[in-house]
Amino acid sequence: MKLTKCEQGHFYDSDKYPACPYCNADLQSETAIVHTSEGPAAEAAAPEGPVAGWLVVLNGPARGRDLRLGVGRSFLGTDAAGTPVTLSPDAPLGARQATVVYDAQADAFTLLPGSSQALCYLNGQAVLEAQPLAAGAELKLGDADLRFVPFCGDGFRW
Repeated sequence: MKLTKCEQGHFYDSDKYPACPYCNADLQSETAIVHTSEGPAAEAAAPEGPVAGWLVVLNGPARGRDLRLGVGRSFLGTDAAGTPVTLSPDAPLGARQATVVYDAQADAFTLLPGSSQALCYLNGQAVLEAQPLAAGAELKLGDADLRFVPFCGDGFRW
């Protein structure tokens, strides 16, 4: 293994990749693990453990579908068609556009920026650092708009 550092500061195995796979997500597209069920891509598999909330797709071909958010970290991205999906924890860093965290001890949701070059927007502003996520907040992932609906909070948590 030959460890190489790219211009952005990422370390990668240059024996395995011709360029930085974190900066060039296409290099890892074959290894991306995206959990979807039959039907529209935004109908993601349920997270491990209990559901803490949802993101509901407001527009596009997946309109009306939901992405289930679990306790802990839920990684978000888009599939090849640009439809929002929930990614597995094994998905390449370049595919992760955002992360929603539900901290059961603090009973709070937080939106974190992803490691993808594509940005996620919260209520029209680019997410560049951790932001609290409130009920009804609107996210933009690719061309899709999503609305956050918490299940945990206001007196209930797992």
